[in-house]
Amino acid sequence: MKLKRTAYLLFLYLSSSLLICIKNSFCNKNNTRCLSGSCQNNSTCKHFPQDNNCCLDTANNLDKDCEDLKDPCFSSPCQGIATCVKIPGEGNFLCQCPPGYSGLNCETATNSCGGHLCQHGGTCRKDPEHPVCICPPGYAGRFCETDHNECASSPCHNGAMCQDEINGYSCYCVPGYQGRHCDLEVDECVSDPCKNEAVCLNEIGRYTCVCPQQFSGVNCELEIDECRSQPCLHGATCQDAPGGYSCDCAPGFLGEHCELSVNECESQPCLHGGLCVDGRNSYHCDCTGSGFTGMHCESLIPLCWSKPCHNDATCEDTVDSYICHCRPGYTGALCETDINECSSNPCQFGGECVELSSEDLYGNTAGLPSSFSYVGASGYVCICQPGFTGIHCEEDVDECLLHPCLNGGTCENLPGNYACHCPFDDTSRTFYGGENCSEILLGCTHHQCLNNGKCIPHFQNGQHGFTCQCPSGYAGPLCETVTTLSFGSNGFLWVTSGSHTGIGPECNISLRFQTVQPNALLLIRSNKDVSMKLELLNGCVHLSVEVWNQLKVLLSISHNTSDGEWHFVEVTITETLTLALVGGSCKEKCTTKSSVPVENHQSICALQDSFLGGLPMGTTNNSVSVLNIYNVPSTPSFVGCLQDIRFDLNHITLENVSSGLSSNVKAGCLGKDWCESQPCQNRGRCINLWQGYQCECDRPYTGSNCLKGERSGVPQSAVPLSRAISNHPGCRPLLGNIRTPQDLCWYLFTNEIKWHSHDMY
Repeated sequence: MKLKRTAYLLFLYLSSSLLICIKNSFCNKNNTRCLSGSCQNNSTCKHFPQDNNCCLDTANNLDKDCEDLKDPCFSSPCQGIATCVKIPGEGNFLCQCPPGYSGLNCETATNSCGGHLCQHGGTCRKDPEHPVCICPPGYAGRFCETDHNECASSPCHNGAMCQDEINGYSCYCVPGYQGRHCDLEVDECVSDPCKNEAVCLNEIGRYTCVCPQQFSGVNCELEIDECRSQPCLHGATCQDAPGGYSCDCAPGFLGEHCELSVNECESQPCLHGGLCVDGRNSYHCDCTGSGFTGMHCESLIPLCWSKPCHNDATCEDTVDSYICHCRPGYTGALCETDINECSSNPCQFGGECVELSSEDLYGNTAGLPSSFSYVGASGYVCICQPGFTGIHCEEDVDECLLHPCLNGGTCENLPGNYACHCPFDDTSRTFYGGENCSEILLGCTHHQCLNNGKCIPHFQNGQHGFTCQCPSGYAGPLCETVTTLSFGSNGFLWVTSGSHTGIGPECNISLRFQTVQPNALLLIRSNKDVSMKLELLNGCVHLSVEVWNQLKVLLSISHNTSDGEWHFVEVTITETLTLALVGGSCKEKCTTKSSVPVENHQSICALQDSFLGGLPMGTTNNSVSVLNIYNVPSTPSFVGCLQDIRFDLNHITLENVSSGLSSNVKAGCLGKDWCESQPCQNRGRCINLWQGYQCECDRPYTGSNCLKGERSGVPQSAVPLSRAISNHPGCRPLLGNIRTPQDLCWYLFTNEIKWHSHDMY
């Protein structure tokens, strides 16, 4: 204990001496220490262990030689392993002392083993002066803080890796070495790895086997196979043996390597001149040209062997001939003819008929299989046009099922197609059009149809346009042409052949009329042989055709049209003659038909001249009597209005009829209801006569307005009505058409015949 105290005092002495020495060396750049006057500008000399003058300016301005003094921990003021901590903003420091030390610079050792003074499991032992740490193996230092590296001395050899451990180390050897320090070489041949008496050569980290001649492999464990080079020929089997091999030859071959072939044709086995072809332990007879067949050309060839039947037909041999059994779709003695199943044109609506026997169409024609087969070569398939389906393309695909029409359009299915009927949106005042009603139509934006015509816009070929839908009585692109004509007494309109279309496969005549006449001529077309007349008889529309002055066709529609209302009548001439009426009681359409009486219906369509409303009286401009030319009995001329007269697609108006070919015809409709003002008095019944009126008076009133009183009694000169009609010369030709007093009055009015009242009794 005394010895330890002495050593401790000696340590303090030496430490003090060293501290004084260091203190005296501060601020002595040239080892002059702090000489008098060495620090300038009111700076203070500080004693530091550095070999320079560190002078601190009193005004806190650092000299260029004192720049490092701004860090208070720069001089390591804390003793031992104490940690120096700089105090921010004060230019000062604080020492954090390890266990067992205290003081401003941790310079005072305390005699205490408290806390964790010793590290890494070191044992603390108290001492009069300061505690002492007894370190475990592998660690050193006053507090056992240093780990001792046993690998520093490189104890491992031959490239081994040293792994430092606590109080020791481990060596990890490379292949070929062993031992604690990897200093012992491994002998790989000790385990005797080489087989079949091979010689083992030891090498670093491995071994090599030197094999005998007939063995191979890493350990000479494999026997060399002499058959690997396939020395045996012609399919022979090679048998391996130690140091050699043998060949087992296939039948028909001889020799060490089976290289010699046995000739089986030496015995001449082929008959009837057949050629023998030698093979491997075999032969075959080529009977070509001999007329025989069989293995040895011993059998006579049947006729069917020449395959005389065509188109995959089956050949059947007979006694001295053969029969060809054809597949469906083929015919002929040799089945050489392909039956044309498409000759009847079975495919409808433009479908293409394709025979299933057309080999070149397979694989590239829709509807046919990818490859041809005689089994399915009979018949045909129909390649349908777009919009049609079915075996014979007889079914029309309903494209409207896909709802292609937009914006409320109505879809109409058509053969092979569809049509969209586009609406007019009343809310937005917008027309829609285009193929699918997807276009807003602008054709009517800057165009106005005249005479209350309805503008219908359209979109065609990428262009906006419009069409005027004209009301009755008007025509033309803008409905600017008046098509209503008023016919007066004895009026007519002569339409020559140059005023309408020429001859076609059919012709059509249509017009609207308004009259109160029960009997009147609407239209007549005639020449010397054929005439066609459209007229009103007893208020009903009649159509008659005469050939060589003999009546061939008479069509009539039994609905009264002499009611002062508009009626539409149409005559269509094709292979049949059709008369149609719309108006009055025929709200929808009244139609009657008959076959055309002439050999060619174009004979009627070819009639050159037509007369509307009546026939010219007297002579024409050429001084030729029209009635004499056509020899047609005259019906009373039409008094009323005709409207929208069409010959085929052409409107007939006064503008397109030459001057001088009309009489008493004016544009527009001049008729009015004369009875509207109730001119008949005394309960008389008014009859509108278009150009006037007639009153039917109740007795005893008479006169044009039923204002005159009739004398009592019956006059002596009175005669019955029928007798008066038959005695009047103007009535005799029309006696058959006058059946009522109204008929008689109308005739008297139109012919300006004046009778006394007693004559009409």
